[in-house]
Amino acid sequence: MVKRCSYWTCKADSRYPERLWNIQFHPFPKPATNLEKCMKWIRLCGRPQQLSLDKLRNHSTAKHFYVCSKHFVDGRPTPAHPDPLPALKCDRSNVTPVRRPPKLRTVSVPARKRRVDRMPDNAENSRVRCDLQGVSMDITGKMATESLMEDTTTEESTIFIDIAQMGEKQEELKRLKALLAQKEKENDLLREKMQSGLAPYPLTPETINNSSVPNYFEYCTGFTYDEFNKLCRFFRLPDSETIPQTHIPLTYEKLNRQIRNMPLRQQFLLVLMRLRQNFDLKELAFKFQIDMQSVSTLFSSWVDFMYGRLGNVSVWPHRDIITENMREIYKAEFPTTFAILDRTELKIGKHSSLLVQSQTYSNYKSTNTLKSLIACDPRGSIMFTSTLYTGSISDHELFRQCKIKDLLKDLLQCGYLKIGDGLMVDKGFLIEKDVKELGLELNIPPFAKSNIQVPDPKSKNLKIVSGRIPNSMLGNINQIWFVVCMLSNFQQHIIQA
Repeated sequence: MVKRCSYWTCKADSRYPERLWNIQFHPFPKPATNLEKCMKWIRLCGRPQQLSLDKLRNHSTAKHFYVCSKHFVDGRPTPAHPDPLPALKCDRSNVTPVRRPPKLRTVSVPARKRRVDRMPDNAENSRVRCDLQGVSMDITGKMATESLMEDTTTEESTIFIDIAQMGEKQEELKRLKALLAQKEKENDLLREKMQSGLAPYPLTPETINNSSVPNYFEYCTGFTYDEFNKLCRFFRLPDSETIPQTHIPLTYEKLNRQIRNMPLRQQFLLVLMRLRQNFDLKELAFKFQIDMQSVSTLFSSWVDFMYGRLGNVSVWPHRDIITENMREIYKAEFPTTFAILDRTELKIGKHSSLLVQSQTYSNYKSTNTLKSLIACDPRGSIMFTSTLYTGSISDHELFRQCKIKDLLKDLLQCGYLKIGDGLMVDKGFLIEKDVKELGLELNIPPFAKSNIQVPDPKSKNLKIVSGRIPNSMLGNINQIWFVVCMLSNFQQHIIQA
């Protein structure tokens, strides 16, 4: 690539090595990144016509413009002397003229032919000729003087026009700089608002409750607005937007500014919306105007907090309370059956390991699943849920490993159940021997009796576990499953009294 020095009269050129003697070429500053410095270099090099901003903005022509090291104090741009030395236009001693300067030409005006009457010869005739010659000389001198004055005036007007144009460009540059500074301030303010969580339209429980869409709050969370406030009181959160939050009952895996500035009610709303509608992280990040990492941190931290809080609550009521809330038709058929056992399977993604695929494959669902045992009362409230096991486990082995036998023994000892009370299962459950060892009875309802409505606990599950669960969620799926089952108890009963 050809490198030429663009400084005033410098002839340094990479095509002629004989002119180079330890000379380095330094490129012009880019107008797009440093306009002020670029214009300063153009002025210091003394070539404003040849070095225009249009040429420097064009990559095909700008790549040939350089300033050699002869024109810098330190031989190159340094912090002390970043710009080249100014070119002295008045010093023309070393300038080789391209051609001779043009001579000043005088304009001769031919004498007009006048119709002159015949005059006498000799003295008078000669006097007239002298007068005409004098007039011609006077006109020629005046025209030359006027031409010289016009050239001088043209040069001065050109200089004045150039100065005026430079002044206009400087004023335009100042205006653009002021506009750029104003836009940068606006961007900084918007960035601070987004980082501090002061979003223009934050999603809150109150905005959803005041929506014109009917039952939109229950659609988003699975609960009504009043049930949501009761849940807030249960988890020790403010149950109204006017009540200030005095403490944070949970710990976060990673605390940042967005989580710190987000109210607890709004965080709890985000978690319920993900559990109910299975919104992905991007959609929740857009709805609540926070980043995806904050959404992931909030969800995992809240699931751990809710798992601990709900796990400390005793959800198996006394047999007398269950009897009081039984439906009459159920009480007439099964007066001493206080719990209904059923297995629930959750579909999961196909794992890459063949061993895991074989362990999680369910013959009943013909896909890869995780299996859990659930015990609910005759109204459909969940009283027990086991951890999740692989889908290939049998119902009998699931009953033995899920530790429900230990729970039933404790209930018999404390009087919540009595010897001879019954458990209801589907006829596919082969656990009659194990149940009788505990002193309880096993009731299997006949298939033909359709007037006995047996609640299906899966109908109360939230959408995060109703579809196929991705493998990325299996790390805390047991906590999510337990929280989903226990939250269903805060909803209305499946079977009304």
